[in-house]
Amino acid sequence: MRQLLYTNYQSGNSGLSNGIMSIECGVVMAFLTKRFLLLDGNQAPPANIVDYNGRVDNSKPSRITDLIEIPIPWTEAPPDAVADLDARELTSQNLMDCVFYVPGSVDIESADAADFARGRSTWICEDAGLSELPLLRVSETPLIPGSDSRRHNLSFYSYLFYLDREHRKAVYDVLSRMQAKRPYAELAQRVASDLGAFNAVHLRRGDFKLTYGVTVLDRNPWEAIEAMERHFGDDKTLVICTDERDDPFFGEITQQWPDHLFIDHHILDHYGAEFAALPQHDSLALAYLSQLVAAESADFIGSMTSTFTALIQRLRGSRGKHEPFKFLWNELPEPGEELKRGSHPVSECVPLENGEMVPEYEGNYSWNRYSQLINPAWMREWPESFLTAAALESGTLPREAMSDRPTKISAREKTQFRGRFDDLEFSIECASPAVAARFSQLFDTTATSSRGTLIQIEEERRGGIHLLSARGSTFAELSEPAMVPDALFRELIPILARARKGNSWFDGAVLVRDQKRLLLVGDWRSPRPGSSIVAAAQAADWSLVAEEAVPIKVKGAALKPFTHRFDNNEEELPLDGIIYCSHKLHSRSSVFPLSPAVAVAELVRTARDFEQDREAAVKRLCALVEQVPVYQFDYAQERDTPVALSAVLEQLQHPQEIAS
Repeated sequence: MRQLLYTNYQSGNSGLSNGIMSIECGVVMAFLTKRFLLLDGNQAPPANIVDYNGRVDNSKPSRITDLIEIPIPWTEAPPDAVADLDARELTSQNLMDCVFYVPGSVDIESADAADFARGRSTWICEDAGLSELPLLRVSETPLIPGSDSRRHNLSFYSYLFYLDREHRKAVYDVLSRMQAKRPYAELAQRVASDLGAFNAVHLRRGDFKLTYGVTVLDRNPWEAIEAMERHFGDDKTLVICTDERDDPFFGEITQQWPDHLFIDHHILDHYGAEFAALPQHDSLALAYLSQLVAAESADFIGSMTSTFTALIQRLRGSRGKHEPFKFLWNELPEPGEELKRGSHPVSECVPLENGEMVPEYEGNYSWNRYSQLINPAWMREWPESFLTAAALESGTLPREAMSDRPTKISAREKTQFRGRFDDLEFSIECASPAVAARFSQLFDTTATSSRGTLIQIEEERRGGIHLLSARGSTFAELSEPAMVPDALFRELIPILARARKGNSWFDGAVLVRDQKRLLLVGDWRSPRPGSSIVAAAQAADWSLVAEEAVPIKVKGAALKPFTHRFDNNEEELPLDGIIYCSHKLHSRSSVFPLSPAVAVAELVRTARDFEQDREAAVKRLCALVEQVPVYQFDYAQERDTPVALSAVLEQLQHPQEIAS
């Protein structure tokens, strides 16, 4: 009989969810290699033991296999019974640094395989030489080459196994049977049903207070409240998953949601007899029940880098719930920051939009598209893990099964543009010549780029309607080509603003002459057909360097490259002044400086980032007007523009001569 000896992550000395993840990988490996599973390190996880004032029995703590069905033949690995068998280690690398592929004929040199690997170079399988061995080992005993560390068996299964459709379908079937044992599943379902409609949050604090690389000690209750309020109303019970109910941190949260409960205590308080009757009734079994109940919530938000959160998100997605993977905040530090237990400077290095990670790159798999600071093997789960009905039936990945996207026009029929902001790129594909002509005034036409893509936006035509879509869904239906750029910026700028904070975004135009750059906002687009403030300025030797969507870096008051090509588009350019344009009929043109307070009030009207986060936008504007003078230009005729610009330029060059 051929056997696979597989060691649980850290020989079982880890947390509940890490143990589940690791044993899943061992089960799938044994299934794919058609070997009998010898499970090593199948012991109770020591990281989730809570006393609950004696209300649970921790004298016999649960092992993973006590809580979850193992759907293949297996047994505990006997200490010495396999010592004399001819055996070999499958790999000397950490499992998270490997890709296990089946069948052996699958093309691991393809572009799709490269996307799946995301930089991993160790591809492993049971080749012909290994298949003859009576014992294949995936233990944690060997040292990683060039290191004094033992290797570790930890990874999400979606990230580890690169399979063809036939084997993927078979693996999905196995995993669908690797579920909670019936007594635990039934009690969890009963608790969730009795609760009715509820929302859930996993707010991890206990062990995170002693963990490097997280910010639990730096966070305030209002941050959690703010994150939850974006998604949760007050019409549903709030279910809180945590092992520290008595932490003062929860005081303000429970005041905000009076209809709340801590799920572990709720089970003990209201289902104590049923819990005590379970085969296992220790704190690990209670934690697993809490996980199962939270997965039934109407909406859920969790803690980044927590695998307890990740498995709740996976369960929700597999059950057909809308699961966009929401997090309370970013936990990761900026590279090189000093780390303390539970603390480091709060960072936005992993950009979030309403708690959801913002895609920064492109690629066939979810883990290609997000911050490269995220370790895809364990820091978060991925939709590729969802065992939906369609995936179980067909063996397709969820991304392959989406059939509700509109029919695309072939790339050969489209004009392609790329834009960049900082180190983030986005791409636009236009089917309409009129729209393409407008974008050609804003962006360079390129078909390829070496950089990753933040977001891909497509414009297509259906009859006389222009459709704009991103991430598989339409966000704008427009009747005129001239309306397309502004709709695109309304979709794109909030993403860029969240990904790279510290910038004010304006609907405006930037003109330069004599090394002075002026930002025109307000009524900078002439209301008269055929007339143009910008054209009048260009006729007077002013050059246009940016328009429509203009980002200004508040620190240093610098114009950041976005739409137009700069002489050196890697650099920021100093902004010298802002002119708020106001078209007024039957009045003389005039230019006059604005006080900072009035300037902010006027600029708010044209700030593209104001609706996204009003408080933050106003703070940025206040900081900006302290550095850059703001003028108002009242005009009746566009032909007065050159005189007004010259007056501002004169004041900037000779500020001591500013007239009243």
